[in-house]
Amino acid sequence: MFILRNISKLFAYAALVLLAVSNSYALPINSDLGLTPHKDEIILRAQARYTFKGDDPTSQDREQDIYSIPLVAVYGFSSKASVLVKVPIISKELRTINSPDRGDTGLGDTTVLGKYRIYTNNFKGGTSRLSLVGGLELPTGDDDERDSVGNLPAPLQLGSGAVDVIVGAAHTFQTLDYQLDADLRYKINREANQFDFGDIFQYNVSYQKRIFPTVLPDKGIYSQWNALLEFNGSVAGKNESLGVSVANSGGHSLFLSPGVQYVSQRTVYEFSFQQPILQDLNGNQLETDYKLALSARVQF
Repeated sequence: MFILRNISKLFAYAALVLLAVSNSYALPINSDLGLTPHKDEIILRAQARYTFKGDDPTSQDREQDIYSIPLVAVYGFSSKASVLVKVPIISKELRTINSPDRGDTGLGDTTVLGKYRIYTNNFKGGTSRLSLVGGLELPTGDDDERDSVGNLPAPLQLGSGAVDVIVGAAHTFQTLDYQLDADLRYKINREANQFDFGDIFQYNVSYQKRIFPTVLPDKGIYSQWNALLEFNGSVAGKNESLGVSVANSGGHSLFLSPGVQYVSQRTVYEFSFQQPILQDLNGNQLETDYKLALSARVQF
């Protein structure tokens, strides 16, 4: 229950950040894109995310809440090269019918990613761009938390304790009316505390369509509303504990993620709902019921 008491504080903080960033090109909500910022441009993003897992194939009637506030900063070193730093605040809680609630709240692992654009094709009313991505996830989150039962299981810890490697690529096809993004990402998870999370392969496709104004004004600055539809997939290998494969880990998940954006000159406000359409998980893992995301971004 101590985690539930912290939830209101987490989202109150997120609300303050969202209100503080009050214009910008549209971006996907749950995917990456091939565009890079201009030289010396800064993009700040604050999100409030929630995941509920309640589909338990066992008789333990398990449920899990995951709240997170990823705070992101992006800086453009040049028109082709940029760096992203993501620092998450996380709250995890697992409930079962015959055991005390377990979980933790605090700082998660920090992600540092570089992006370099390798292909550009500008045409009248649009552009096509491809970028490569690479970086590290650093062990800034707590990975040895204990409660009254004992050490928390690795999936309930806020951090992995390891330096993990991330590589990928992202492509964007953008016009004045719509935008199509696709990205691939591979995360090489490394061992820490005699536990090794399985490597993760992610694939995402995002389509954004301007729904208002239906016709762009001839001149001047305007704001617009976009509708989004994303497919967000993830294939995870099995975890290993003490060198032994963990049966209840790994698998393939795919989410259908509709969303909406309000885009002004430098600011984007957005909301996304993620519904699983495929969950092929190994063993008796909790399945995800849904995910929610509310965020804001500002460009300087």
